[in-house]
Amino acid sequence: MTFDLSPNTQAILLLTAPLIAGRAKPVVKPLGVGEYRSLACRLRDLNRQPSDLLTGHLRDVLIECGTQLDTPRLEQLLSRGLLLAQAVEHWRTRAIWVRSRADADYPRRLKKRLGDDAPPVLYGCGDPATLSAGGLAVVGSRDIPSTLVGYAENVGRLSAEAGRGLISGGARGVDQAAMRGALNAGGRVAGVLANGLEKAVMRRENRQALMDGRMTLISQYDPAAGFQVGHAMQRNKLVYALADAALVVNADYEKGGTWAGAIEQLDKLKLVPIYVRSNGEVARGIEELRARGARPWPHPATSAAVERVLDAARSNEQRKSERPPPSSAVRELSVLLDERKLEGTARRSRNDAGPETDLAPANELFAKVEQLIERMNGPVTEISVAARLQVSKKQADIWLRRFVEGKIKDLFKGSDVCKTEVEVAELLQVPTKHTRSCLRRLVAEDALEKLSRPLRYRSVKDISDDLLSLDSASD
Repeated sequence: MTFDLSPNTQAILLLTAPLIAGRAKPVVKPLGVGEYRSLACRLRDLNRQPSDLLTGHLRDVLIECGTQLDTPRLEQLLSRGLLLAQAVEHWRTRAIWVRSRADADYPRRLKKRLGDDAPPVLYGCGDPATLSAGGLAVVGSRDIPSTLVGYAENVGRLSAEAGRGLISGGARGVDQAAMRGALNAGGRVAGVLANGLEKAVMRRENRQALMDGRMTLISQYDPAAGFQVGHAMQRNKLVYALADAALVVNADYEKGGTWAGAIEQLDKLKLVPIYVRSNGEVARGIEELRARGARPWPHPATSAAVERVLDAARSNEQRKSERPPPSSAVRELSVLLDERKLEGTARRSRNDAGPETDLAPANELFAKVEQLIERMNGPVTEISVAARLQVSKKQADIWLRRFVEGKIKDLFKGSDVCKTEVEVAELLQVPTKHTRSCLRRLVAEDALEKLSRPLRYRSVKDISDDLLSLDSASD
């Protein structure tokens, strides 16, 4: 394994890595994930690379980027060349390699599934190719009864016999039991560590498997970093992103990394199908995960049955990847969203943000959303809007209700229109629930009048005109 670092990887390490080999604490605080993500996005937009920050024209590049990061801090981080060289030599003696997102052999699954949230840097030991092979992720609690130790070992054994990789967090309990079962059956394993990579690669029980290429250990944190709860939570998404499917053997209800990682996948990331153990004594944590959408593990008894489960998961992922790329209009909306986020960050940093400052950008953004919704064919629902604009269902619902309200105002404007909520829904081709809620809100605002027998609506202006006509007739 080569230890030569590309200029881009050197720059990313200098910016984001603590480089704590040989020292207790970093001299200057490295960039956090969010800080580096913002800088990397700006560099990419300008067709620049991280290595451009090493050219001696740092201030000019930062002015061009328009970043809010402290320039002296960046200069201090990028001046740590000697410390980087010492750290790299320290890692070399322990067979630890480094990959950054700028490297061609950075795990493609992490790039594809996590995008800009993929770790800027990965440290590892073992064969990097294992990280692109997929397989079954097996996760669970540290403190488990012996029955679950045997259960996890058996799952690892079957995965190995099926010729599939096993991915886990490398922690005591379920993680290590599943990895041990796979290794004993001649399989390959990938362990995503939250801390202690340097110690893990030096352990006697791991050395042979690492040298044979059957074990690969990685971490997004410095190899000498100690344990932090936040790091354990963050590494969960890497475990799922490297797999084709995941099995949660056990989880404590509403606490611990296993629970948090599974909830994040079910409610937000949805990277892979999540299965939960469904035989034996099942605790509340597992029951709640299933209630939130996790699938019962079919408990395959043979390697062929394991293959069928993972093949089905991989086929589903392939169908997702075959969806057409986002249209230019959606890309434009995405750019607009990013620009508004950057503007909001800049205003907050100047302490001049206020309710009125967000009005024009918000209206500009919604004008683009409105155009995209109007171009949609057929009935428009929050689900179709979410898919079309590539946003969450919740955000799509908010935008769709605002869109419907505007259209209803236009519909009842300037003429004696009298419509039921169903008629309005059919005219606008939107769900009745949206027209109903918008109509009721407009009635509460005295913009519309609600009539009964049959239930229908018309504008307050038209009603006022009718009353004026009656007054004139009586005169």
